[in-house]
Amino acid sequence: MKITSVEAIPCDGGYPTRNWVFVKVTTDEGVVGWGEGYDWQAAESLALAIDIVGREIIGQDPRRIEWLNQQLWGSGRCGLPERMKVLAAIDIALYDIKAKWLGVPVYELLGGLYRDKIPLYWSHFASNRALFSADMKTPPAETLESWIALTDDVVKAGYKVLKTNLLIPGSPVRLPATRDGAIDRSSIHAAENFIGALRDKLGPDFGIMFDVGQEYRMGGIVQLARALEPYNLYWLEAEGFDPDALLAARSQTRTRLCHGESLIRREQFRPFFEKHVTDVVMLETLNNGLTETRRIAEMAAHYDVMISPHNYMSPYSNLVNAHLCAAMPNVEILEVDPDDVAWKHDLISHPLDIRDGMLHVSDRPGFGADVVEEVLRAHPIRTVEGNAWADLHGE
Repeated sequence: MKITSVEAIPCDGGYPTRNWVFVKVTTDEGVVGWGEGYDWQAAESLALAIDIVGREIIGQDPRRIEWLNQQLWGSGRCGLPERMKVLAAIDIALYDIKAKWLGVPVYELLGGLYRDKIPLYWSHFASNRALFSADMKTPPAETLESWIALTDDVVKAGYKVLKTNLLIPGSPVRLPATRDGAIDRSSIHAAENFIGALRDKLGPDFGIMFDVGQEYRMGGIVQLARALEPYNLYWLEAEGFDPDALLAARSQTRTRLCHGESLIRREQFRPFFEKHVTDVVMLETLNNGLTETRRIAEMAAHYDVMISPHNYMSPYSNLVNAHLCAAMPNVEILEVDPDDVAWKHDLISHPLDIRDGMLHVSDRPGFGADVVEEVLRAHPIRTVEGNAWADLHGE
């Protein structure tokens, strides 16, 4: 079997701040593998890089996944992180090809089935409705009361955990203004009001996650984490590149921290594991590929750390992460976005099997579904003027 073409196809992700890029790898035996890349607003540049780098593997056997990874890594490691994102997207597609060729699900290539259903958390609760209602074609949700009312949908669907963001009520709703990593009292009060209202509505046993990403440096993380201690968060998600700073923040609060979404390859994860910075780490499979993400997950297990893959992109990425989670023992929970633009679920040939807050893993060959190319090409990337991310912060 030989690779005959590698084509990257960027796509509108539904929101001004999110685009998707898919990778189609075709072989001379008619087996087609699909992968997915990740670069938010820069999907077009990532797609171009994939097309260029993909030429290096034309004529190669796609089943030699490890060998091809080493070839691409060896020729482009000076290009981190962009080259790793390219390699990752292609790597995912190679797994799809090999599993289809063997007639088995991808999890069989990752160690075999460890679990056939994966606990999920409802991500971006209220955030999507508040920030992107026009794109979702739903009524605006601009008040605390309207956000709390949305919990009925979460509970009814059987979820036991949700994740939300620091939202500032208003018309339009916005995220807190960035202050070079510092946090102000008004943002802390907004967080207390929102999380406190969620805890009152959902009760003491429901899991509430709070995601502030890379907004705050250590001091801001500590202030926010301490303020939210009375509400017993499932975790506070906060990114950083200094393990000592994040460890210092963790030592000053009872609030559980989660991090890792922004890290690429084992080399970046290792110091966080060695210092035991967090009890759970978030892995970005689309930035690392399945080969490398599995290795990071195994390293996490060595340091007694649970994993929870970042799973923000298309439904196809949900399938990719589902097969990773199906094979790895140290999986805690998986992210999913049930409340999103409706057409995104048409992107895959078989729907996600989600019941009672659990994702049931398909035993169909490959990842269990293909990308529907007609739907993909029907949603080209939109041209967005200005800085859409800054607009969300009211800046």
